[in-house]
Parts: sequence; C-alpha cells; structure tokens
Amino acid sequence: MSGFSAWLIQRLSAVYLLLFILFAVVVLLMNDVNDQIWRQWFTISWVKLAVLLFGLSLLLHAWVGLRDIILDYTHPLGLRLLLLSLAAVFLILNGFWLLSILWELT
Repeated sequence: MSGFSAWLIQRLSAVYLLLFILFAVVVLLMNDVNDQIWRQWFTISWVKLAVLLFGLSLLLHAWVGLRDIILDYTHPLGLRLLLLSLAAVFLILNGFWLLSILWELT
C-alpha cells in the first residue's frame, strides 16, 4: 500500500466514523431508546448497512494505524511479520464478530 493510499483510507474512514457517530448521538438523544426500539431500528436495511460500513471503516482505520506503527517501530523482520499477522487476524476476527452480531439482529 502506498503512502497516499494509506493516507486516503485513514482520512476517508475518519470522516465516515465522525459523521456516523454524530448521527447516532443525535438519534439517541432525540429518542427514548430501549431494547425493543434498538432492535427495531436494526431491522431497517439502511441502518444495518450504515453500521456495517461503520465497522468496516473502523477496522480499516485501525489496520492502517497499526500497520504504520508496527512498520515504523519494529525493526526485526520476523517480529514485524508476527505483529502484522496478529493484528490482521485480530481485526478480521472482529469483522466476523460484527457480521455475526448484525446477522443475529434480523
């Protein structure tokens, strides 16, 4: 991944994360939210898609940040590959966890 690609992914994901968080805060403050309303909200297709995009943006944002930190501060190649692999596996598992949560809410 080139430096520009990493920068662009980091910035675009940050903008989406901010917009989604602001939207979610406004929705939560404007409504009396309980478990029933929360579950009903997730039956709406565009809400599930927005949450899925939020999760994917968060995972991409985290990957770029972790990748850059690991590449900048870990010099032995074996340790670098191990840390990158562990970070990738952790983030992928979290992505599957998000999918399973969204799948259960249907």
